[in-house]
Amino acid sequence: MVDHKVSQIRWQTSLPSQVLGFLIGTLACNLPAASLVSEPVGCVRVVVQPPATGETASKVLGIPFNRPSVFRGIVTSVAGSTLKAGTPAWTVGQFVAEPHYLKFRTGPTAGRYFTVTANTSDTLTVSAPGVLFAEKQVFEIFPAQTLGSLFGTTSVALRTGTSEASADFVRIHNGTAWESYFHTGTQWQVSGGTASQNRVIIRPEQGIILVTGGTAPVALALLGSVSVSPEASAVPGTGVALVANRLPFATTLSALKIQSLTGWTKGASASVSDNLLSWNGSSWNVFYHTGARWQLAGSQASQDSAPISVGESLLIRRRDGSTAGAAFLDTAAPFSYTLSE
Repeated sequence: MVDHKVSQIRWQTSLPSQVLGFLIGTLACNLPAASLVSEPVGCVRVVVQPPATGETASKVLGIPFNRPSVFRGIVTSVAGSTLKAGTPAWTVGQFVAEPHYLKFRTGPTAGRYFTVTANTSDTLTVSAPGVLFAEKQVFEIFPAQTLGSLFGTTSVALRTGTSEASADFVRIHNGTAWESYFHTGTQWQVSGGTASQNRVIIRPEQGIILVTGGTAPVALALLGSVSVSPEASAVPGTGVALVANRLPFATTLSALKIQSLTGWTKGASASVSDNLLSWNGSSWNVFYHTGARWQLAGSQASQDSAPISVGESLLIRRRDGSTAGAAFLDTAAPFSYTLSE
């Protein structure tokens, strides 16, 4: 519930305890209902308990926030993958020196984001082959999340070391294989390399795996902007992908609605279906949709209400030989908000 009669908005939701809260902008007392002058930001606290001696502990993470937007506007004209936005007076190249995304908040591509490849004082060029844009779409620009922005650059809350074997590390799937990144105490590095990996990008829908081997708990604070417009997560047509719960709200397998995606294969067993896998701390629980309900491999009970926690990711595994094309899973915030410029 939002109380519009006080100077600060207070959100009351069924958030789990690890969500520390939202910090909302100030309201004037006479603003109409659902009118906000700034957008919510939040923090999710994640704690990974230390493993048994000589072992490691793994946590599958999904980042439920984007980095705060640096610009919001409306598309005034379109020419292929180049968009114009009135007269914003940008600095040439300001969204390229550090990777930035353009995300649409309204229109036919609402929720989708695209990498900015160039910008002038009033135009943006994005990487969007085959995508048709429309005028009057509301959009925002925000910097990409990186290993450095998420965990820190020169100082981190993780165990550091000179190699993956002696440090905590983060595993990220690059589309074909898993790569492991660890922090030396001064910078992020990839196993087998020495160059800084501080700017390795973690895409908004991309899940990651944190592996710890120390003797103390690892406590992380995930910070960022709470999306008030739809989020569209890319789901591959073949292979595997680790896809995050995009918002800081718990949900369920049924409410996720991935079973409704065009091309999602349903069946009488996990072996003939597309699968969702959830990490339980030591192994993967394998779920599949029969066409009527979600089930857990080896069980006949409905799993429609199986929880997906805040800060969690699910591993998507498409059936071997699948020819389904990539699709977008839409997730909307469970509260109302008036978009304005």
